[in-house]
Amino acid sequence: MTEMATRIIRFSVIVALALGALAGVATAQENEATAPEIHNVLLTFHLIQADGFTDEDPEISDIVAQLRNLMGFKGYRLLSTSIFNIGLVRSSRGTSVSGDGSQRIYPRGSETPLAIRAVVTSSRAPTGTVRATVTLTDETTRLTGPQVPGRVERLPLLEASVTIRDNQRVVLGSARRAPDEPVLILVVRPRIDP
Repeated sequence: MTEMATRIIRFSVIVALALGALAGVATAQENEATAPEIHNVLLTFHLIQADGFTDEDPEISDIVAQLRNLMGFKGYRLLSTSIFNIGLVRSSRGTSVSGDGSQRIYPRGSETPLAIRAVVTSSRAPTGTVRATVTLTDETTRLTGPQVPGRVERLPLLEASVTIRDNQRVVLGSARRAPDEPVLILVVRPRIDP
């Protein structure tokens, strides 16, 4: 009789464990089904040098007319093209999506790095516009003032926040690394994948 009771208890424990494991699986599947949606924004950055260039740069021929209207320099040449694919994740409240990315770049003809960082947000699933906050940083200079151990702060050359439509090209601004260096211009174009 005790052997029969022991078998029944073992069987009950095994069934309870199996059902508990199945309940855990059901919960995991339920959580995966409600996981936040991910959308992508592909940002293409062009870092352009403005100077007295006389030759046309075929890689940016479609941008030069816009730059001449805005900046007034005689010549422009492309230093770097950077492409970010930023995945946007819906917030826990479900009211916005956001994501970020950064990339170190070495402009053509330079051994000193720059970094581009982009934070992208949208108040809803990105169907037409996104808000981008972009920082272009010189990776060779440090901010002056008190330093936090273990953290290096870099001097931003350019910071801009813009709302951009899908496939709209936007000139974010211009900056110089030093007074005797040429002007750098940063241009961005987003491709939104809802």
